This record gives sequence, structure tokens and C-alpha cells, in this order.
Amino acid sequence: MKALVPSLTFEQLINVLSFTNIATAVHVGENARIEFANQAMLNIWGRGSEVIGKGLGEAMPELTGQPFIEMFAKVWREGITISGNDTAAEIMVDGVIGTYYFDFEYRAIKDADGQVMAILHTAIDVTERYLNRHELEQASQNKRLLIREQSLNEQLAAANEELAATNEDLHASREELSRTNAQLERMVEDRVKALVESEERFRSMADNTDVLIGVRDETGQLIYFNKAWSQLSGRTGDQLISLGWHDLIHPLDKQRFLETHQEAFNLKISYTAEMRLLGADGSYHWLLKKGTPRFLNDGSFAGFISSCIDITQLKLSEQKLQDINEELAASNEEFAALNEELAATNEELAESNEELLRSEARFRNLIKQAPVAICVIRAEDLVVTDVNEGYLELIGKPRNQVEKRVIWEAVAEATEIYSPIMQQVITTGIAFHGREHELILNRNDVDETVFIDFVYEPVIDSRGKVTSIMVVGNDVTDKVLARRKIEDVEERNRLAIEAADIGTYELSYENQSVIGSDRFDEIFGVTSPVSRAQVLAVYHPLDMHLSDQAHSIARKTGKLFYETRIIAGNGNVKWIRLHGNVHYDPEGNVKKLLGTVMDITALKQIQQQKDDFISIASHELKTPLTSLKVSLQLLERMKSSPTALLPKLIDQSNKSMEKISELVEELLNVTRINEGKVILNKKKFDLAHIVDECCGNIIHLEHHELIVGGERKLDVIADENRIQQIVINFINNAIKYAPLSRKIFVNVEYSDNSAKVSVTDNGPGIPEDKLPYLFDRYYRVDSKGVQASGLGLGLYISADIIERHGGKIGVESIEGQGSTFWFTIPDDDQANTESL
Repeated sequence: MKALVPSLTFEQLINVLSFTNIATAVHVGENARIEFANQAMLNIWGRGSEVIGKGLGEAMPELTGQPFIEMFAKVWREGITISGNDTAAEIMVDGVIGTYYFDFEYRAIKDADGQVMAILHTAIDVTERYLNRHELEQASQNKRLLIREQSLNEQLAAANEELAATNEDLHASREELSRTNAQLERMVEDRVKALVESEERFRSMADNTDVLIGVRDETGQLIYFNKAWSQLSGRTGDQLISLGWHDLIHPLDKQRFLETHQEAFNLKISYTAEMRLLGADGSYHWLLKKGTPRFLNDGSFAGFISSCIDITQLKLSEQKLQDINEELAASNEEFAALNEELAATNEELAESNEELLRSEARFRNLIKQAPVAICVIRAEDLVVTDVNEGYLELIGKPRNQVEKRVIWEAVAEATEIYSPIMQQVITTGIAFHGREHELILNRNDVDETVFIDFVYEPVIDSRGKVTSIMVVGNDVTDKVLARRKIEDVEERNRLAIEAADIGTYELSYENQSVIGSDRFDEIFGVTSPVSRAQVLAVYHPLDMHLSDQAHSIARKTGKLFYETRIIAGNGNVKWIRLHGNVHYDPEGNVKKLLGTVMDITALKQIQQQKDDFISIASHELKTPLTSLKVSLQLLERMKSSPTALLPKLIDQSNKSMEKISELVEELLNVTRINEGKVILNKKKFDLAHIVDECCGNIIHLEHHELIVGGERKLDVIADENRIQQIVINFINNAIKYAPLSRKIFVNVEYSDNSAKVSVTDNGPGIPEDKLPYLFDRYYRVDSKGVQASGLGLGLYISADIIERHGGKIGVESIEGQGSTFWFTIPDDDQANTESL
């Protein structure tokens, strides 16, 4: 028999962890006190073993102001995991502050109670990888800038050609405008001469031209406008004469034009001006206006004649040309700046290419020395070009079976699932991150189920093509199995709590905040998290002190227990029971309380019903026993000399004994029901006849009349005595609880393959909120027992009897209108005896 191998001690386990190539440390507390750090972690920190036992901030002051110390505190407080990739950190190594990049993880490690007991810190220095990738990205960006400059140069050449063509068009337009102006001047002069000769001929000519023509007399008064003026301004000739048109001039042109016009009028000379005029279409039109003085044959001044042509399109063309010139000037400046930037970029690109060659050598060396599993696979044929010892150890294969071979020959067991994924990374250029993937690896000729964190990272060249796939992996099997074990325990605890309908909560003594489960929130009618004061607000005013008293004791004993009443949102009072355990900090101060809460309202009601039942049973038994005792004492005295009172005392004694027997029989029936010892003796009998007999045997009918209706003959198969017991109980209840109901109706009918018996009174009825509980054990509508005697067991026993017959029992009642109690017995042709 082989000797048992002893478990590793804590020191041995720490010694084993110190040999791992992955930088690993263990911290405790919100200040991240260092309990353990292997050499790989100390190398990253640039520190020696003197940091062990110190808080992270004390050991590495340069981390102050960086997020890492607060991350540790958050992980410790909340029991979570924080990780990051390519995360920058300012660390002092050999007395020099430098920027380094890490892939790291801060993971909370919990004990069996779910409390954080330590933080596992792992890190990988990826500085060189990050800088190499950054350099590659910079080189790619430089190339994109070069391509962009070439494109801009081509666009600039095209723009210059377009500008030249536009300038030619503009020159031609200006020549055409000059010819038009000259022609207009000639036309105006000719028309002025013709006007002197014939005004009628002038008007006919003016109204049929597109030129806007207007005439003023020697005083400046407007006397004529042609149709072109009316069409442009939207005013009639008479309106233009009376109102004028100066109000239609653009505000920016109005003052300048009026000054020019008035000066020419005063000097009796010609003038030319440009202005914008508001047209009938709601837009401004550019007009070129020519004003010419008129003289009579005797040389006297006769006024002014003016002509306007619409030059809006010409103005728009000029503006467009001006915009193009300004845009071209800006583009020229931008191209000049880009040329300078491109020259500098080319120089940097040359230097980057040289550095890239050196980086490739460093990259290959980094792969070999990396503390994680790394494998580089050529994209075109999936041949492994570089692989480190960590990867060989991860897959359990020697180097000669992996290096320079197709990857799927080396790990054939993973081909089916991961070959399509790798191909997708090559096709799309998008990295694939696998978290805790479960797979079976053939390690050293043995199949093992492992959990791996890995990345398929595409390496992309300057043309955007994926040239290689870098696989980075980490075996997290132990971590996954440990977490699943914890999750299984937590799930079992959760299911047990939910099955018990228990609410859970956590109270912080520091800030008096409460975080509860869904059941906790449901019981108290709150939404977590809430303050303790909000929870106490729903306590019954008479029980407000109970919480403080219980917590005062719990601070000393560590255990909390008390029962209290709360007032629900609908105003109902509920009973709850609270348990809890107090947790202390290392200094012995109370920190928090973890507890449970249970709604025990139903339990309290049952306890109250039992107490009421005991009180009622005692009272019900005491009355006939007292009467019997008195009768027996009197009989004892007169046994030697009987008197006329003797028969009455004997009758009274018999009645007391009958009452006691009835009460005892009810108690025995309940006991038999609970113990399953009641026997139903079924047989065939006439239900209508039995109901008649019951009505005939009821006593105390001086103030009531029983009216039996329905079927006169109805055979059923049932326990005759038990059915009689139910009918008598229904009738007695009607007599007791409806004393003012003169008539009580008993009905027998057959429907839905069942026989039905109902007893109806016209009494006070039963409140609706009490109807669902009438057939419960010990329940009495009059809980104080002031209306009628009884133990509250009759309806409970009746319901059990009917249920065992396979029938139904119920009640219908409206307050102030009476009640109807009924039961049904299914039609069963096979008589049998059922053991209960």
C-alpha cells in the first residue's frame, strides 16, 4: 500500500509560487499590504524583498495619484475582479521614474463564508510589445499621409485647370458686359431723341422692352414708368408715380444711391450706379441704373430719364468666382503646409524603418523570455514561426513537434473548434479574445481537460494585410475550478434561502446602510440599498425600541435575534423574525451585520388561534363540568332522602354529560384526522331521507322553521353517519349564528353528476374577508366567542369528510342578507371503504 503524500504547507506553497515566471503577488486589506511577491513581481516593481509586509502606497510612493491603489481598495471592499491590458504605469526603477505598460489582474479571493481574505495580483510587462505596436501604427499613419498628399496634389492640379477655365469665362463675360453697356447707352440716347419727337412712340417702345425706364420732370417729380418697372416691383405705374420706389432699395445701398442720384440731378449730368432692389418675388435684384438729363430744343432742362437692366446673374457669377479664388488661395496655403509636413514625415519614416528592423529582433527575444505562453503563426500557411517554452508547456508538446510545422498538426485536438476562428481573424483582421475556454489537450500523450485564457492577435503590415497571428495563452484551470466550487456553494445556499422564503440583508454599522435581497425588499416594502432609518420607519410604533435593544445585545454577543411587528403598505400589521451575525474588524470594532428576516405572520396567527382554542375549549368544558359537579353534589346530599328535585338533577346531569361527550368527540375527530385513523364506511342510502331525519332530530326550534326542498329521493354512496354529522352541523350553525332568521331553508338537488345539499339562512351574513378561513381548524367568525358556544372545529371536520368523499364544500354570504353553506358528493356506483 502506497504511503499518503502529505499536503503542502503554507511555506511550501509560497515557495512553489515564487518559481513561476508570471509576476504574482498576494495583498490583504484596503491598503493592499503585500503578503507575498515572487521575484518576477519584484523585478517589475524594481524593488527587493524589503517591501513584504508594507502597504502598496508605502512600498511604491510613486503610485500616489495613479489609480492602482484605489483599484486594490475597491476589489477588497466589493469582492470583485479588476483587470486591464496595455495599462500605463509610472514606476521608479533604479531610481528613475519611467512609463511601463502591463496586462494585469486584481482578483478578490474569498473564504467559505464569501468574505474577501486576500487579493491575488498578477501582471505581465508588455511595454516592448506596446511600443512596437505603437511604432507600427505610426509607420502606417505616415504612409496614409503620403497617399493623402498625393491625392491632394492631384486635386490641386484639377482645381487650377478649372480656375483657368473660369477666368476665361469671366473675361468673356466682362467684354460682353462692356458691349452691352455701350449698346445700352446708344439705345438710351436714340430713344431720348425719339421721345422728344414723339412721346407716344416712346411709350410704345418703352413698354415693350425689358429695360426698366422711368422719367422725372425738371422738379424731380416722377411722371412715367414702363411695364418692366411694374413687373419687377409689383406696383402699377400710378403706384410708382405716387409712392416712388426708393423704399424698395436694399438698406445697405439706399443712402449711397440717393446721394449719387441727387448730385447728378443737381448738376444736370449723367450718372451710372449699381444697387439691389426688392422685387415682387420677395428677393433682391441687382440693377445697373443709368440716369441721363433731358433738355428741350431751346436748351432748357426738362428733367431726367433713367434706364435699369437686371444684372443679378452677372453679380452671382462674380461672387462665385471670388469665392473660388479665396478657396483656391486657402488650398494653396494648405498644400504648402502639407508638403512641409510630408518632407518631415518621410524623414521620420526612414528612421522608423531602421528602428523597425531592430524592434523585430527585440520582439523575437521578447517572445522567448515572456512569462506567458506565446506562439506566432504565419497567416498564409499557418506554419509556426516562433514559439516560447511557456506555450510548449501549455500544450504539452516538445519543440520539434510544434516549431516550423502547421499549427493544427501540433494541436490536432483543437482543430475542429478553433481553426474556423483563426481563419476568421486572418480574414477580418479583428482579434479574438477567449476567456476561460474549456478544451481537451493531449499533454505528454495524456488527455487533460483545461481552461485557457487566450488571444488570437492579428499582425497587420503597412498594406493592411494580416501577415501573422500571435497566440497568447494562459492556463486558468485552477482558478476556474476554484471559482466554480465557490459558485456551487453559493448557489446551494441561495436555493436553500429561497426555498425557506427567507430574506437576507447586510447592515453597515459605519454608514447605517442596508442592502437586502428581493425577499427582504418585498417584506419591508423598500428598494435596496436603503438606510436603516428607512427600514425602521415601517416598524410598529410600539415596537420601535426592539431593534436598538437587540443590536445593543448583538454588539456584545455577536448574535442578533428578535421578533417585531411592521406596518405594510396596505396598512396591515405583519410579524417578522430577524436573525443575524455581527462581523468585527481586526481591531474588534463592529463592522457589519449579516442577517435574515422571515415573515411569521401566519405562524403568529396559528399560535393565536391555538391560544384562542385552548381558552374556548377550557370555557366550553368548564360550563357543563361545573353544572355536572353541582348536580352530583346535590344528588349526594339527597341520596338517603330523595326529593322531587331528584329527576330534574338527573336530567341536568345527563345533559351536561352529553355536552361534554360532544366536545370530546369533536376533539377526538380532529385527532383522528391528524393521525389518519378515521374510517369512512360507505354504503348506498337515500340522501333526501337522511336530510329529513336530521331536520326532525334538531332540538331548540321554538323560534325557527326548517323548510326542506328539492329532490324527494336521491340515492348516494357515502358514509351515512358522517353526512348526517355535516347536515346537523350546518343547521345548528344557522340557528346559532342567525338567531333572528325565522326560516332556515334546506335544499337537496342533483347536478353535474353530484348530489348537493345546501342550508340557507337570512341572518346577518359573514364579512367577505373572513370567508376564506371558515373551514380552517380552530377558526371562529366571532373570535371572542360571545355569540355562540363551540370549539371552532365543526366546519374543519366537515370539510375533511367531504374532501375524503371526493366532493366539494363551500359558503356564499353577503353581509346583511344571510349565508348559504353547501357540500357536494360525487355520483359513485361502486361502494367501497376508504381508509384515512
